[in-house]
Order: sequence, then structure tokens, then C-alpha cells
Amino acid sequence: MTLFSVIFPVSKRWIDKVLVFTEVRSVSESLRYAKMLSYTVNNNVEVQLSKSVKIISGKNSYEKEKLSLINFDGIKTVAFAKGVPYISGTVKIYFRGTRVATLTVLPITGLINVEWGW
Repeated sequence: MTLFSVIFPVSKRWIDKVLVFTEVRSVSESLRYAKMLSYTVNNNVEVQLSKSVKIISGKNSYEKEKLSLINFDGIKTVAFAKGVPYISGTVKIYFRGTRVATLTVLPITGLINVEWGW
């Protein structure tokens, strides 16, 4: 696993730090995660991620695929809006003095598993 240096807006008062671990399958792939956290009306945390991928193959380059919150088999999860993910990995979001959200990218399906801990 490779640890990528990623800049997140961690100045939000409820976020302590964010760690991103990704496994890149090709040296021609470049990955950057960005995230936005917001509270829903029920005080639940809604996680919205966007993925920016640049793959250079000859004269072609493909960029910016979105991730969306969906209901998959009765479970709220995050999935790629289109296409198959090129990476697998984990995003850990540490909330100051409270919980830890672990988001794991599941390759091929593009689903992201969200687990909450302390």
C-alpha cells in the first residue's frame, strides 16, 4: 500500500485528520481524493467523495469521475457514478474527540464500504 499525500480541508472544527491509503495498479494512474462532509437534518454525517483520475494512454486522458451516496442491498454506501475503479484503498476520517469513519474502496464493483468506530 502506498500512502498518498492528500490535501483535505481539515480546518473544519469537527474533523481532526484524514489518512488516505491507496493501492495503485498502474504507474500511469494518478489519484486524488477530495471529500466534503456535511450534516443532514437528522444530525447524521453524510459523506460525499469525488475522485479525480487522470489516466494517460497515448493521446487519450480521462478525468473526474464522481462518487455518489446510494442504497445498495438496503445498505447506505458510496459508489462510483460511472465506470470501474482503477484503485482500491482506505480513507480514514478522524472526528475530533468522537468517532472514526473508515471508507474502503472495493475494487471492480466501485462500492465504498463505510464503517464507524471509536
